Order: sequence, then C-alpha cells, then structure tokens
Amino acid sequence: MYEKKSVVADGFHTTYLEAGNPDHDTIVLVHDGGFGSTAELCWSGMIPLLSTQFHILAPDLLGWGGTDKVVFFDRPPFAPRVKHIAAFCEVLGVDRAHFVGASFGGSVVLRAVTDPSNPWPVDRAVSISGTGGPYRLPEGIAALADFTPSLEDSAKMTGLTVRSLDGMDDHIRRRFENSLIPGHWEAMTAPRLSNPSAPRPQTTDPFLELWANIATPVLLVEGTHDELLESGWAKKLADLTPHACEVEVDYAHEPNIDAPELTSRVTIDFLTGATS
Repeated sequence: MYEKKSVVADGFHTTYLEAGNPDHDTIVLVHDGGFGSTAELCWSGMIPLLSTQFHILAPDLLGWGGTDKVVFFDRPPFAPRVKHIAAFCEVLGVDRAHFVGASFGGSVVLRAVTDPSNPWPVDRAVSISGTGGPYRLPEGIAALADFTPSLEDSAKMTGLTVRSLDGMDDHIRRRFENSLIPGHWEAMTAPRLSNPSAPRPQTTDPFLELWANIATPVLLVEGTHDELLESGWAKKLADLTPHACEVEVDYAHEPNIDAPELTSRVTIDFLTGATS
C-alpha cells in the first residue's frame, strides 16, 4: 500500500510515506498538527485511493512521528515547516507537485502558496480545514492544546476531528502510542512557553493580503460539523481571490480521517480539473 522511508531534509532526519507510480503526477500530503498525529495516522485512509492515479509523498512534519523533534521559539509555527517541506521536495527531486494539507497542514499549504518567494513547486493545492490562521475559534484552540498522553485524551483529541468516534478505537490507540514517541509531547508543548520578562511583540500578519493575490488554483474543503473553525470560513477565503473555490462536506474537521472515499473523490476531481 505504501512504503515507509527516511531522508535528511534541511539538515533534519525526516520520515515519510511513499506510494503509487513515480511516473504519475505527485501529491505531497501535509498532515494535521494534533497531538499524536503522523502522516500515517492522518492519511492512511486516503493514500490507497489517491495512489491509483498519483505518486504520493507524505512526510512527518518537524516534531511529529519519526522526524526530528525540533522547536523554534523565534518564528511563527508555519515558517519552519514550509522551509522543511521545500527542502524535502528538493532532496527527492520533486520539481512540480500538487499539495494537499489537513487542518494545520492545510494552513501550512496556504502559507506556502501565499509566500512571494514561491518556496514550493506547487501546481494545484487543497486545504482541508486549514484556514492559514484566521477564523479559528478560541475554544477550539484551547481544546487542541489540552492534552496529556492517555487513551482518554487521545479519544477527546480524535473526537475534535471526526463526526463520530464509532469505529475509531484503533485510530485512538495509535494516536496514544504516537504521543509517547520521545520528544513529541515536549516539542508540541514547548512553543507555549513565554519569557515573563520579555513579552512577545505584537506583529501584523499579512496573510489575507497575500492570499488575495495568489495565482495558484486552490480548493478549500469545509466540514459543516466542524466545531474548531468559524462556519463559512472557506467561502470567506474563496471570495477574496478568483483562484480559490470551496466545497462543503457533511463531516467535521478532518473528513480525510472518517470519510476518506468522499474526500479522495473531491480531491481527485479538483486536481485533475474535473472541478474548478
């Protein structure tokens, strides 16, 4: 179904999954940012479906899975991941690809698409519940940060992403086991540390202004039962640029997990130009 591999990218040991025919167009899958997540946990349901038509690469981001547990205190969370994935693509010789991200991974994709330096070789992009930063609900942010490695908290974390926990026992167990990987919990928790004698400066985020000027075709996928984001976020973003379109699905924050067939079909139709 897929192979587990590793490479050094941007100086960091990076684990990833690979599937499909390398002669086909490549999709780089960017996983979510929840505790205990990995490329495999996030995308294992979709990879077999996407790999029938595409070559799939799915790296573990910095801090997750088998990739190095790295923390940056002096920059926003998106920037190091954009740079790391750019290096990952360069090392593997990917000079053109589609990029599909879920939740935090979707926001990483949107940040790369809006970066004027064009760090990634993007053809088309899909963001599943990744807003790029805006439109997140405060209670959702707090809930995602509240995690102590346990089966109970792994179930709560999974419950924030799917419409129903029925049939999710194996997913919950794997999330718990992933949360015990040395350095993962620490890497996820450390960015919330703050020097009490040196308050973090307030900065203006140019994301929405940059987003309005994108040239890359982007599909935004919104779950109508998503409790972590403002309702209608996808349309708000799509209305800012003629290069984005949006679709709603009758699921929660990550339909890639509990509705892989539907999400794969929507993704394939957009990436192949069947919808736009």
